[in-house]
Amino acid sequence: MINILIVDDDELFSLGLSDALAGEGRRIFSAATLSQGLRSAHSRDMDIVFLDMQFPEGSGMDILPNLKALPNSPEIIVITGSLEEENAETAIREGAWDFIKKTSSQLEMKLSCERALDYRSKRMALFPVQREGIVGSSPGLMSCLEETAKAARSQAEVLFTGETGTGKEVFARALHANSPRRDQNLVVVDCASMTETIAGSELFGYRKGAFTGATSDKPGLIYQADKGTLFLDEVSELPLSLQKSFLRVLENQTYRPLGQSHESVSNFRLVCASNRDLHDMVRKEEFREDLLFRIQTVTINIPPLRDRLDDLEDLVSYYLREISRELSLPRMSASPDLTDLFASYDWPGNVRELVNVLKALSASAPQERVLYPSHLPRDLHVMFLKHANRSDPHTTIGKPMADPVSAALKQELLDHDWKSFCKFSRAEYEKKYLKNLMKVCDNDIDKAMIHSGLSKPRLYSLLKKYSIPRPSRIDKSRQST
Repeated sequence: MINILIVDDDELFSLGLSDALAGEGRRIFSAATLSQGLRSAHSRDMDIVFLDMQFPEGSGMDILPNLKALPNSPEIIVITGSLEEENAETAIREGAWDFIKKTSSQLEMKLSCERALDYRSKRMALFPVQREGIVGSSPGLMSCLEETAKAARSQAEVLFTGETGTGKEVFARALHANSPRRDQNLVVVDCASMTETIAGSELFGYRKGAFTGATSDKPGLIYQADKGTLFLDEVSELPLSLQKSFLRVLENQTYRPLGQSHESVSNFRLVCASNRDLHDMVRKEEFREDLLFRIQTVTINIPPLRDRLDDLEDLVSYYLREISRELSLPRMSASPDLTDLFASYDWPGNVRELVNVLKALSASAPQERVLYPSHLPRDLHVMFLKHANRSDPHTTIGKPMADPVSAALKQELLDHDWKSFCKFSRAEYEKKYLKNLMKVCDNDIDKAMIHSGLSKPRLYSLLKKYSIPRPSRIDKSRQST
């Protein structure tokens, strides 16, 4: 999701610019004063900030350094009046991306925004991302990884959602490892394992004599997370009686251990995970709405394994390598037959279930270098075969049904292996898309850039690649005269 902030006291101008910039995957925010603009920029990660120079309380230059100093460092586009060219040049020297005049057309403003977003995506891609344990390159996974890397550079609360076993804790660890707090503690709290009677003392800690059996001071998990990251796994299971107290901790960054007369301070960053629908829990009064609003500043949904089967082969290879290393076994690999069998299964337990199956498989064939379906424990082998037969409409148990195949399809399969077929198909779709794009945009490069989100060099490169006629500058200038 792209966040764009407009800081301008001219309400009509802000509304017009909001309409021009609106689109799928974008959220537009407005602020009428410099102080409101700073609060908005601090409350969530902004990608682009349109900043007016003239306000009754001062100049936009007064807050520009503060905006650039934010952890996510948004791109600043300065809005100037006709007599403010000097301020605009100063803003560029201070780190603004661009400046536009208030009299510019909406198309010019939109183009400036598109170029800034294109530049930003390239700049963000240069940041190193540690992704130990996050295996795969499917579009859904890469989108989550990109959102995690982006969130890591801010201080916002993050909520990871997804089914059990999808790897929410792995992503939380990656977020911490890529954040400015990476050298401090990551404290993991399993809310599901804490009973209501001990949850308070575990989180807040206690002082000697606070209750029977408190023979010494015990620092709580909130104390241990000071200057680091506090990860509440399965936050949906946090007892209702503690949710109000914890909300207060979030708001003030202070807490009081049991038996202590004064409050202590803990500067931690909160990251949560849940496999339950927290909004549904709020409707059922099983979770506090105000706490949910606070913990979901950034929400990242981890896709289930059945939706990213392109990653299955990489996941199997990675975890077999880890299991071999952990148990000092010969290096193991999966046969194509085994991988195909795995791909026919819907993995309700997700990556966690896959890891458990691979551990069982390696235990049943510890000295094998290549693992086949026959090496699976009997119950698992039967389960996978039943599911494979059930999911294939052209197969009965042990007996394939006849399925006529056209000569053209046979030839297409003979001409391309899987990788070359994917490459060929993508090229055909790209060529078709670009032809239609230029047709819809009347061969106008600027319009095509806006609709496609491609930069001008990238668009020209693709047009050349697929031999699609490109409008020349001479032709465009003749059209305008």
